[in-house]
Amino acid sequence: MPFPSDRDEFPPERFVYRGYSVTVHTQRNERNSWLAVIDVERDGQPVQLEGPETVVPVWGTREEAQRAGIERVRYLLDQRDGVLALRNPARPR
Repeated sequence: MPFPSDRDEFPPERFVYRGYSVTVHTQRNERNSWLAVIDVERDGQPVQLEGPETVVPVWGTREEAQRAGIERVRYLLDQRDGVLALRNPARPR
């Protein structure tokens, strides 16, 4: 269960990434580890992200979870829009 005071001290990070409105915040799980919670919208509609992991990663600090969440959402949005395939130097031309 999240601890409300922890969330108040560390506000969510909001930013626009390639046309998507992204919010990343952190919360503690029942084992007192941190995890990133990601919300994405485009044109006011929620966007579901599909990730390859079946287990949600947890972090020792809030800062680690926040950084990991930002990195993860960028990766998943790039994957969703096919940007990763364009950047792959091994991709056949």
